[in-house]
Parts: sequence; C-alpha cells; structure tokens
Amino acid sequence: MKNRFFHFLILILVALTTTSCKNISEVDKSNKKLLLVSFTVLEDIVKNIVGDEFDVKSITKPGMEVHGYQTTPSDLIKGSRAEVFIDNGFGFELWAEKFVSNLKVKRITMANNLKPLFIGEDAYKGKPNPHAWISPKRGIIYVDTLSRALSELKPESKTVFKKNAEIYKNKLLEIDEDFSLFLNTLKKNQKYLVSCEGAFTYLTNDYGLKEAYLWPVNAESQITPKRMAKVISLVKTNDIPAVFCESTVSSESQLAVARETGAKFGGNFFVDSLSEKNGPASSYIDLLNHNLNLIKQAFSTK
Repeated sequence: MKNRFFHFLILILVALTTTSCKNISEVDKSNKKLLLVSFTVLEDIVKNIVGDEFDVKSITKPGMEVHGYQTTPSDLIKGSRAEVFIDNGFGFELWAEKFVSNLKVKRITMANNLKPLFIGEDAYKGKPNPHAWISPKRGIIYVDTLSRALSELKPESKTVFKKNAEIYKNKLLEIDEDFSLFLNTLKKNQKYLVSCEGAFTYLTNDYGLKEAYLWPVNAESQITPKRMAKVISLVKTNDIPAVFCESTVSSESQLAVARETGAKFGGNFFVDSLSEKNGPASSYIDLLNHNLNLIKQAFSTK
C-alpha cells in the first residue's frame, strides 16, 4: 500500500514539473506578439517578412482544404491571444468572417490590395477568384502589402521588414523570369493549363496562358458529365499535351480525362496548402517551383 502511495506521489510531482516547465515555455513565447494566419501558404510568406519580430501561426495545417474549414475551440483560444489575424480574402476562407466576429483582433486582408480576376461560371460566377498567390507576380504584391501593414503595426521594426521583403521579392522575381523564359519556347497548343480546380486564373492571365478546369472552386463545385465532356473535347481538339490536378482533392476525374484523350497526367499542383516539411512544397517558394516544374516537365516531353 505504501509503495503504491509513493508511486502515485511521484507521478503527481512529475506531472506538476512538466506543467510548470510548459507554462514557463508558454510565458517565454508570449513575449512575442502572435500573428494568426488563415492558411499555411500565407503563414510562410509572413514568416519570411517578420523574421524573429513576431510569433506566426496558421489556423489550418499542411494538406488541409481551406475553403470550407471548420474552426475549433482551440482556434478561438489562439485568436483570443493574437495581435493580428491575417487572411487572403476574396471569399477564400468561407469561415473567416464568423471567426473574426468573435474576436477583438486587428485584421490584415490581402484582397484589399489586389485587383481581382473573376470566376466565369457555376454558383461562384462573377465573384473574385481568390487564388492570386499562385502567380509569382501577385506574390510580390502580397509581400509589399504585408511589409507595409506590419511596419504600421510595429514601426520600430520597419527596416527589418523592408529588408526581408526585398530579399524575398528577389526570389519571386527569379521564379517569374525563369517561367517567362520557358513559356517563350512553347508551341500554341502547349499554352493551355488544364487543372481540376479553376485556381490558376492569375497565373494564366499573367503569363499569357489559357485556362481550363473541371470545376471552378473546390468549396462546393463537383464534376458533372457536361464539364467532363467539355474538357475532354478541349484537350482533344487542341492536342493539349498534359492535364493536372491539385493535392487537396481527388485526381480521379482528371486521370479519366487523361485516359480518354491520350494526354499525359502531369501530376498534382499544390495550391491551397503547403506540404509537410519533408514534402515537395513545404514553403511558398517551393510550392511555386514545384508547380512550375510540373508544367515544364509535362510540356517538354511532347
């Protein structure tokens, strides 16, 4: 009986010590103000600009579908201690308005400084396409927007934000130049980008490509026989060499298009979410390079 008592006492002491250490760690962390971000791609961009000036956390995790995400009580706890909530806007985070309404938090929304391109069909026709970050050219606008907004939030760190932003923009400019040079080598039939979701409107617009897709937005749209037939006809008529899908949705329908048309399935793009750390798109820069390399590989083989 005595041995059991001492064993129980030891367990309590270990638990208390662990909790105490954890609390100390949390206090140390809380010295940095928290920037709460809606999704992992934006989280990575923000981290590259703020450096060590803020603690940055994403609500959604790698691999998650962001559009229809359901917030949790732990998200609200994070939100309650955040200095700022940063989101994309243009209706990308369908849950954001309700989430922010429950919090007393400043908000930075990327869409406020972007010129929208609009969705052309389905229930979302006429609404802004939210996926502007998929184009490196628009990614540069994200960086400038964040640098200005964060400098207003913490003026004493303005020089740090500006320096980090310039370094980051140079990386995006390199990707932009490389992709532009590659596109100049393509034939007319290769300048089609056929994906599952219509998430590449900004990329195709900025680089002189034509866009086709199986559904406009992941949030509610589903493949229909009419859409499938339309894409199959387009691929066959224009002898499009490759079709693609995205990492957060099933590629089954696009694989069927590839089989029916003889086009190559070029792989899965990363769009709404980064990959895990050991994956091919664990940062925004890696995401862009991964996507553009898939296009290069697919279009260079036919």
